[in-house]
Amino acid sequence: MHGDRLADAAEEVMLAVSEMREAIKLYYQGELFEAEKMLKLILQKEPENINALFRYAVIQEELGRKEEAAAIYLKLAGLYEREASYEDCLNVLEKASAVLPQADLALLKAKSLFHLGRYAEALDYFVASPQDNQVLFYTGKVYFALNQYGDALRVFREISSKASDNEEFFQACYWAGKSLYALGELDRAISCFKSYISVYPGEAQVLLDLVFCYLKAGRFEEARDSLFTYQELGGNPDLAAFYLGIINYRLGNYEQAISLLNQTSLSYRALQWKGLAYYELGQYEDAVECFFIAAKYEAKPLYFKMMGKSHLKLGNFFEAKICFEKALDLDPADEDLKKLAAVSRHLLK
Repeated sequence: MHGDRLADAAEEVMLAVSEMREAIKLYYQGELFEAEKMLKLILQKEPENINALFRYAVIQEELGRKEEAAAIYLKLAGLYEREASYEDCLNVLEKASAVLPQADLALLKAKSLFHLGRYAEALDYFVASPQDNQVLFYTGKVYFALNQYGDALRVFREISSKASDNEEFFQACYWAGKSLYALGELDRAISCFKSYISVYPGEAQVLLDLVFCYLKAGRFEEARDSLFTYQELGGNPDLAAFYLGIINYRLGNYEQAISLLNQTSLSYRALQWKGLAYYELGQYEDAVECFFIAAKYEAKPLYFKMMGKSHLKLGNFFEAKICFEKALDLDPADEDLKKLAAVSRHLLK
């Protein structure tokens, strides 16, 4: 029986392909009405057949039925958006735009542009769309992506004020927290994230956002405790080791910091903190090695400065001078660097 069903399904597919080929053949022969009839039959059986819908819309255009063609293009746009084919969605919306009001197309255009990362273009279309909470969420996220955090916060607060259920309210609360964090309002961001976690305690990402807040606020013990919970929830072990390493460095647990940072695959990002920990432990050669490798990835003034300070501790005054001069080239306003460079030059005399 199973084999019979498979055979029947295969036969249906072959028939559909054959009918589609026949419709295309009729179209190119100029038999538009015959092609239209064939496509209608296909669409009766498969109303969401994208290939057939597109061909049918083209025929409607060529027959001068602009409104019918535009309506089909709008349906196609919805199917493309549902399948995450956003460029195709925009293309067929463009075909419909000559006939249909922009208000009918705005939301699909906005969502497609958003998913393509074209946030500035998407924003105008979201503003032109009906302002329900779904649209407002998109609008707030667009503002956030454009680093317009004050506008993002305003939108997420608006959503909170008219949320229809707890999920909407706390999603808006979460994004308000992210906006507040970006604005440097850490206590209020922490309050938002804690409110969200009180209702949805299993959200690992929100805990990680809370960790970032605690770290930036200098509340390292609370950051550590939140990271432990993040680990228990199955959070990314590399991220957990990386941030636990930073926290232990901040708490003065330098050996533990190095041990944790050695456990993460985020080796490039860990080099700075390992180098700082080695420096605090007086292991200056290891510190030099960390900062030397880190500088190959990105020429930060801090890396050359710390290499220079480590060389000074090792008595390598010429190497220290070179490092401080490189750091000054990158950050000529750093007064501390100027003093360190002068010290290294003096020690070379």
